[in-house]
Amino acid sequence: MHLNVDKNLLKFLGGTEELAICYGRKNLTNSLQPIGYYDNNFASDRESSRSIYSYVFKFAGGPISWKSKRASIVILSTLEAETDAFTEDIREVSWIIGPFKELKRPISRPIVLYKNS
Repeated sequence: MHLNVDKNLLKFLGGTEELAICYGRKNLTNSLQPIGYYDNNFASDRESSRSIYSYVFKFAGGPISWKSKRASIVILSTLEAETDAFTEDIREVSWIIGPFKELKRPISRPIVLYKNS
């Protein structure tokens, strides 16, 4: 089973040699500002009835952090799914702030999170 997974991964990677993540200078000013996008799908995994949440944070036009994960427990309401997804995003925002502080370029404004409806 693991050998098949490895083969599929190598096949996928073989077709991505020309792809790259691009960062740009357009609209980049002294006030460094990451932007986040997040979404969740309540009970969208048909096999387990678990929700899936995902997010991506971008800076200078390219992604700096992303994740998509199935919830570890069955969530009973859309409100609970929204709350869990938003909590994960806030944790990631807290982590993202750290490297900017270390670079002595602290983020000057709140990080905006956009929700996919």
